[in-house]
Amino acid sequence: MSTTVDGRPIAPVPATVPLPPPAGSVFALGWLMAELFDGRRRASVVNRQPAFDKAVQLPLVCDLDPAHLLDFLVTDLNDLLRPYPGISAAGVTAEAARKPGGEDPFDQARFDAALGALHLAILDELADDQQQLNSYQLGLALSDMCWLVTPDAGPETFIGMFRRGQVAAMQTWLNGAGTTIPPSTAAIVGGSLSKWADWVDVNAPKFRATATTWASSPEVIVSALRVQGSVWHSVLTADPDVSLQPAMGAWVQAASAMARASRTVASSILRRYWPLVLTGAAALGGLLYLVIANLSGASQAWASLVTVLAVLGGGGWGLGSGVSRAFDGVGFEIWSAAKLDAQSWNVTWLPGVRQGAVQRSLLGSRGVAAPRIRKNVDHP
Repeated sequence: MSTTVDGRPIAPVPATVPLPPPAGSVFALGWLMAELFDGRRRASVVNRQPAFDKAVQLPLVCDLDPAHLLDFLVTDLNDLLRPYPGISAAGVTAEAARKPGGEDPFDQARFDAALGALHLAILDELADDQQQLNSYQLGLALSDMCWLVTPDAGPETFIGMFRRGQVAAMQTWLNGAGTTIPPSTAAIVGGSLSKWADWVDVNAPKFRATATTWASSPEVIVSALRVQGSVWHSVLTADPDVSLQPAMGAWVQAASAMARASRTVASSILRRYWPLVLTGAAALGGLLYLVIANLSGASQAWASLVTVLAVLGGGGWGLGSGVSRAFDGVGFEIWSAAKLDAQSWNVTWLPGVRQGAVQRSLLGSRGVAAPRIRKNVDHP
């Protein structure tokens, strides 16, 4: 191939570098693939009140009939695959275009096979980018966590979703997603996930105790899981309708958790170092006793007492200043931790299951508040 035109050299064309996909889009791709593979996940997470009436209402996305909803989701799929020109969703698109009752009707098995082939192609494409691979797997796994539990499942299925290994895998994918998800959302969703794990751990003995205790709870728990999944999806896809600025209730929960942590630290210090505290108090009491007992006259006693207190006060002020300076250095970290906890509470939707005194105490010790139940609205 000639490198000149009319004797003039041709400037080399710079190689085009594909732009990285927008933050949250790879996670959304994994979530959407799980939704396409399992038709149950296309259901609305909230039952509209009153029920949708097509005679007087235009449908929301969740109100579309199955065929139109599938077309909508496949269109979204092609949009999410646009940053990957080497991946084609033509097979999935063609299968979704087949309508029930036609000459070549829609067949779920063929659609699932096409979707499975697309899934393998996506894994091959993302294999060289660990952050994108983590984000894609996070979308699949987080969807599973929020949708595989059904009302007719036993408590072990629900509890198993929040076992230590399961939650650790989620946290690993969250932390490994890097810049493929919006900034700071990994820590926020991770904190929310930890609150769910603590809530499940505290309530697990009650659910396992008798069949009746679980039988009265699954509908509420499943509904909360569906809503929670929708909230996590919105946070990790940078949905502009979801604010990460904590509401006042979230700040109250975070402040309560910080207060409990401070009390725990103080009591731990007293339990560990009580001999030193007791020795110091005894030494101070003995010193004051000797001063007062060995001096005659009220004026001399009071003057000596004031001198001792001034020395102790000066030493205490110096110690206090040193402690204050030490805490100034960690003030920003404490504020950041409090804000992060408030943001996690802001996106956490725990089940509205009534808690006994024991459960409330255990949840409080872990910094997890029982959800507020509006008995006249939530439980008609």
